[in-house]
Amino acid sequence: MSQLAIRCHPRGPVTTTEVDDWLHAEVERLREQAPHAALRVLRLSQAFPSGEADVGWLIELDPAGGAPPLDEEGVAQILRDLRLLGLQPTLFKNGADC
Repeated sequence: MSQLAIRCHPRGPVTTTEVDDWLHAEVERLREQAPHAALRVLRLSQAFPSGEADVGWLIELDPAGGAPPLDEEGVAQILRDLRLLGLQPTLFKNGADC
């Protein structure tokens, strides 16, 4: 399986704390299913003269030589969930099966 990254930008008014909590809980759930995989959630921000602004999140999924943490249905499900949370997910793949 290839490495996956999902960039998530808010497309409407979403509560940053609630989304952040949900993303971390979802990654923990995936870690339990695939303990060998490297899974990360990163909060993205941008520096402005008036201060930093949150611009979204990045979820990284790397099988790390083991079974993938998500199959195609799992990827589709997490993308649907992210849209329901008010985010605009963009999927990036890197690997032999791209």
